[in-house]
Amino acid sequence: MTSTSPTAVRPAHLPTAPAVIFAVLGLLDIGFLGVVGSSIAPPLAISIVVALLGLVTLAALVPARRGSRPALVTAVTARVISAILACGAFIAGAPVWIMAAEGSLIVATIIAVVLLRRRPRPHGV
Repeated sequence: MTSTSPTAVRPAHLPTAPAVIFAVLGLLDIGFLGVVGSSIAPPLAISIVVALLGLVTLAALVPARRGSRPALVTAVTARVISAILACGAFIAGAPVWIMAAEGSLIVATIIAVVLLRRRPRPHGV
């Protein structure tokens, strides 16, 4: 017998919209390695950690889409940590365009997490 109560545990399925947002953000995290060595680059350790978070995100997306709860938790955790690290641009007084890029990353992460929390609509509605 299957439970259809509103308190039933939802499957660990990663919907398409948050998956796409997470994938783009993971790629951007890796792409930020392109500024290493420039005058606007964060410390090398931060750049490496952010790139690793991007790799972890991308690696977790496929199993998360297939319903793996640990992979979903891993992807969400990597994105949240990346968003928290992005706050450093505001603390360090980075150029405005970097703050705008990091602010967009933070907002996109929040949007993706909110989309994860939405209950799927029943078919035919």
